Amino acid sequence: MGRALILEGGSPAAHMFLDHFTFESVVRAMDNLGMIQDLNILDLARVAFHRALPGRPLSQIDPGDVHTVMGDLRAVGAAEPTGIPRHKLATAESWLIISREITAALAAYQQAEPERREAVAARIDEWTAFVDFLHLAGDHAGLRSN
Repeated sequence: MGRALILEGGSPAAHMFLDHFTFESVVRAMDNLGMIQDLNILDLARVAFHRALPGRPLSQIDPGDVHTVMGDLRAVGAAEPTGIPRHKLATAESWLIISREITAALAAYQQAEPERREAVAARIDEWTAFVDFLHLAGDHAGLRSN
């Protein structure tokens, strides 16, 4: 198994597929370069619930509301991201990685020492293509991790 990264709002051809081992290497490299942000998923779930169903208490939701809440949860993130939220890379749940998160991750990448960036590119064959894909997704509506 691997991971498909699909350009949000783009044509189905705008995607990148990484096998399991390469994806794990990419995520570790991103983490080492400061491109990943840790967020409290429970806090995000509360935000998503209140966005999806404003003014409704938990006791008043029905099974049909769960789909709406999950859609909002897949998109919610930090107000001012410093990178891509770790949970959006941890599972293939169709998380929406928004352009602000991608831009923050790319900014962290650019701030990393050139030697560290070069070492990652030398170690991971798909790294340059992955960074190029992030630039493309950051210029659009983001990407989905499936």
